[in-house]
Amino acid sequence: MSEETIKKIKEILKNYDIPGECVHIEENHTGNINSTYVVTMVNNGKEKRYIIQKINTNVFPRPSLLMRNIENVTRHIDRELRFSGDTVHQVLHLVRTNDNRTYCYIMDDEDRDYYRIFDYIENSKSYDMAENLDVAFKIGQAFGNFQRMLRNFPMEELEETIPDFHATDKRYAQLEKDIIIDSERRAEEVAPEFMAIFRNKNSYSRITSALQNGLIPLRVTHNDTKVNNVMVDRDTDEFLAVIDLDTVMPGSMLFDYGDGIRSTAATAFENETDLSKVHLDLDLFKAYTDGYLSEIASCITPGEVALMGESIKIITLELAIRFLDDYVCGDTYFKVDQRRPRHNLERAQNQLALAKDIEAKMPQIEEYIQQCYEKHKGISRKIER
Repeated sequence: MSEETIKKIKEILKNYDIPGECVHIEENHTGNINSTYVVTMVNNGKEKRYIIQKINTNVFPRPSLLMRNIENVTRHIDRELRFSGDTVHQVLHLVRTNDNRTYCYIMDDEDRDYYRIFDYIENSKSYDMAENLDVAFKIGQAFGNFQRMLRNFPMEELEETIPDFHATDKRYAQLEKDIIIDSERRAEEVAPEFMAIFRNKNSYSRITSALQNGLIPLRVTHNDTKVNNVMVDRDTDEFLAVIDLDTVMPGSMLFDYGDGIRSTAATAFENETDLSKVHLDLDLFKAYTDGYLSEIASCITPGEVALMGESIKIITLELAIRFLDDYVCGDTYFKVDQRRPRHNLERAQNQLALAKDIEAKMPQIEEYIQQCYEKHKGISRKIER
């Protein structure tokens, strides 16, 4: 880590009334969007750690809006935990500045660099993939719990930080336009992948249309339900908290469930080029679904349940669309390995292979979702107000 970075972090700390002396700064490289650092403070011989993040204003150009969403959601979850007497689970805790803000900024030449600080969740770990069925169950349980804690959140307090983030039909329409423009002369190369995406075009508006027509409710959604966005207890493996709340926005729980299954139950990462290894593991799918519905079944509607299976395929195809569109446009959004000139195309092929396997297994998927919903809808934890 450079001396300039260390100097910046110490300058940021001056904006906060955090007791003690900064004795260690370590960069955390796991995130793809923001720059993250773990800072250790010592006060009267006791250590306390904090997470400092530099907000990526290219992705989130309105930091105040982003932080207001996070503040409102975390405050609501904290109240829910206190009301239920839950002393096991946690929520991200924002550290406020000396002037009572949730973020601060420092000048870098003529630009503002925005930062925020969270308390570090001690004695915790995260998984990069579901190593076994118990992990898959706990990940599903964590995101189901997150959804349940926010079931009565006042939606007028939440705004879109990335408009149309899961508007799959609009993402497809943009891909069609970019194929026609063909700025990088790659359209002919991606013809087989585009045709596979085209064949499914009628399904892309299913969730957004159901939202617009009031067939399913608007809810708080996380929108990045990856396995490693759940912190678990190092000793018990009990889930502790859902993290990375930057994309918390109004949407459908189907966005989160579909992406959660895509992330947790796939047998290979998105970068895998051997497509024979890319499948949906039905056992991991069942474990995640069981954990998820054990928390949320009593709070969701039959209309949502009816679309849960299809949401897995839709969200998988949406990511294929995004990878392919980025490749067609010259790899401007997703980070790519410079040694792999077709990296985004390979990712799109990976997700198309996964979507094909999901489609083949859809009868088993939908049957299990319904069975699991019937099992849990009367006994999943329910909080009355």
